[in-house]
Amino acid sequence: MRIGLYHEPVHTDGHTFDTYGSYARYVLEFARHFDDVTVFAPVTDQPTYFSGCPLAAPNVTVAPLPYFETHIRAYRHAPAIVRVFRRHCDTLDVINARGTAPLAYVLWWLTRRRGVPFLYHFSSDPFEMIARSPKYRGPYRWFAWSAYSCEFAIQKHIMRRNYSFTDGSAIAERLRRYTPNVEPIVLSTLQAEDYYVRDDSCTGAVVRVLYVGYLRQGKGLDDLLEALGILRRAGRNVELELVGEGELRDTLSAHAGRLGLHDSVHFRGYLTLGPALHERYNTADIFALPSLSEGSPRVIIEALGHSLPVVATPVGNIAELLANGQRGLLVPMNDPAALAAGIARLIDDGDFRRRCIHDGYAFARQHGLDAFVARMAEKAKELIAQRRRGS
Repeated sequence: MRIGLYHEPVHTDGHTFDTYGSYARYVLEFARHFDDVTVFAPVTDQPTYFSGCPLAAPNVTVAPLPYFETHIRAYRHAPAIVRVFRRHCDTLDVINARGTAPLAYVLWWLTRRRGVPFLYHFSSDPFEMIARSPKYRGPYRWFAWSAYSCEFAIQKHIMRRNYSFTDGSAIAERLRRYTPNVEPIVLSTLQAEDYYVRDDSCTGAVVRVLYVGYLRQGKGLDDLLEALGILRRAGRNVELELVGEGELRDTLSAHAGRLGLHDSVHFRGYLTLGPALHERYNTADIFALPSLSEGSPRVIIEALGHSLPVVATPVGNIAELLANGQRGLLVPMNDPAALAAGIARLIDDGDFRRRCIHDGYAFARQHGLDAFVARMAEKAKELIAQRRRGS
């Protein structure tokens, strides 16, 4: 059986293809379930953050698309993208596309005459992202909302005739207004060797708070620095590690300096999924994600799988991942004082902290990458079999 994946960008050195760790794992896990995997991806040979992990499996083929970072740029390359789709679409038995992948509906249109199953994977609600994310402002917010409204109308037409997966029940319930063919799953990139067991954290002289992700608007990083300042002024020996890169790197460094936190804030740069990133999780005491908008952030599952108590805002699918505050602490958005109080509670309330560690680890072990991809592959094969029986 042959599957086409259309999700994320890919880097090339001119001979081989690589991407960031979590997506490489995703593709290679699908390669265990299918005879051939065709990866449709915008490809660049320029230095980029999404590289380092090779797509090194003999049954994985990359179908390079012209490189784009936004929907607008994708549509500028539409003729070339459609040509790549045409070149490969007749070889596929099923397609799995991310809900926000530009022009994904063209793949469906090119294969619909053969009844090829088309699985959408919705990792976030774009309307919520547009409403909350600071990058969507003024006329650009109106344009983004209008453009996605048009695309979503096409997606609803496809979903009614196929099947969709969503990261969490909240998005699934919204999509069930249009079709019953929706199933919630838990997004994970963790493999068996990644997990880290510990009974407790916050037991040393210094409490290390960890953030992993882009350093950009919408992640609540100013609030996290302000919260650290509140804790330090209250006499708490707390330090912050920021793993990631982004346009706010220099701004955050300057803000930390103004707050007198230069010695307490450590910028670790971008770390691909692997031993170096695992070490950061394993040596931290608390994981913090005070975002203003999210989908279903994989870093939450990564933190839980490394036995870290989590404090986060209830955006996207985070509240569900943390069992509405039963296996992690939820705090309001844009509220540094509440964030500081949440971190302080995890430090002071050992019973609650240890329960979060234990329950969070158990949840992460139950929902690893293998279980996540196996369920999607199982459904894909079921739909392929139904089509073949029908024909």
